[in-house]
Amino acid sequence: MILSFHPCLETDANIILGSRRINEDDLDLIRRADAIILPQARPEDIYKACSNSCAVRFPNYDARFKYPGKIGQSLLFKEYELPYPKTSCWRTAEEYEKSFPPDSNAFPHSLPFLIKDDKSHEAEGVFLVEDKRSLTGSLEFLKQRERSGHSGFVTQDFVPSEGNVLRVVIIGKRIISYWKRPSEPGGLITTISRGAKVDHNWRADLKEKGHIAARELAVKTGINLAAADLVFPFSDKDPAAFFLEINYYFGREGLGGAQNYYRLLYQAVRDWLEDAGFDPDAVKLT
Repeated sequence: MILSFHPCLETDANIILGSRRINEDDLDLIRRADAIILPQARPEDIYKACSNSCAVRFPNYDARFKYPGKIGQSLLFKEYELPYPKTSCWRTAEEYEKSFPPDSNAFPHSLPFLIKDDKSHEAEGVFLVEDKRSLTGSLEFLKQRERSGHSGFVTQDFVPSEGNVLRVVIIGKRIISYWKRPSEPGGLITTISRGAKVDHNWRADLKEKGHIAARELAVKTGINLAAADLVFPFSDKDPAAFFLEINYYFGREGLGGAQNYYRLLYQAVRDWLEDAGFDPDAVKLT
C-alpha cells in the first residue's frame, strides 16, 4: 500500500492533516504502508511518526532533521567534505562576545564577513558585517531573537560573488539551476523576495560546476528534494563552487511557477516508485 501525505499527490491511501495532529488511524495506515510520500510543509511530526516504519519514503528527509538550521548544515558540509565558506557556530551572542569582546578589534573572520541567524529564511536574519557599528546592530537583532526563545547563529567568510547566487534544485533525478542576481549594482545579499532577478542563461560554465556539486550532495546525503544555494568567488580566475545553505521548502518562481513545479515533483515521485518496485501509475497529480 502506498500512503501519501502530500495534498497534490493522490495514491492508495491519503492523509491531509491540515492543522490537526496525527491520530491512531493515521498511525495504523503508516504501519501498514509499503511506501510513503511526505509533504514539504509541516513535515517534522509526520517524519517522526514514520521513523519506525519499514516503508520507503520520498523525499528523503534524513539530512533535513539530522542537520537542522544553518548550524546543522555547516556540520553536514564538514562531515561530507563538501566545499563551503569558513564558518563558526555560536549558541548565543554572549558566547560570541566572550570570544570577541565588543571593545576589541578582533573578529572571527576578515572584514567583511556574514552573520546568519540559525533558523531564519530568505535572507531574514542575514547581516553583512563591515565594521563595529554593523556588528553591534547584528548582535542586537540576535539578542532580541534570544529573548523570544530563538538562539544560535553562525559567522561566515564573505565570498566575493558580486551578489550572484546560484540556486540548484534537486527534484528526484533531475537537477535544475538558475541564478539569483541583484536587481541593482552593488547588491550583496540577494533573494527573490527582495527583488532579485532570475537568470537561467548567465555563466553556463559555473552552472555546470553547480550541477556537479549538487550531484555530489545528493549522492553523499541521499537528499532528493531540496534547493541548494551556491556562490563563486569571482576574484579567482577559475572560481570554485561553495555551498551556502540547503532549503527544503523553497520558492517556485525560478522553476516556472507552482504548476510546473508540481509536474516536476510528480515525475520525480513516479521515477522513485518505479525504482522501488512499485507501479508508478498508482500516483495521480491532483
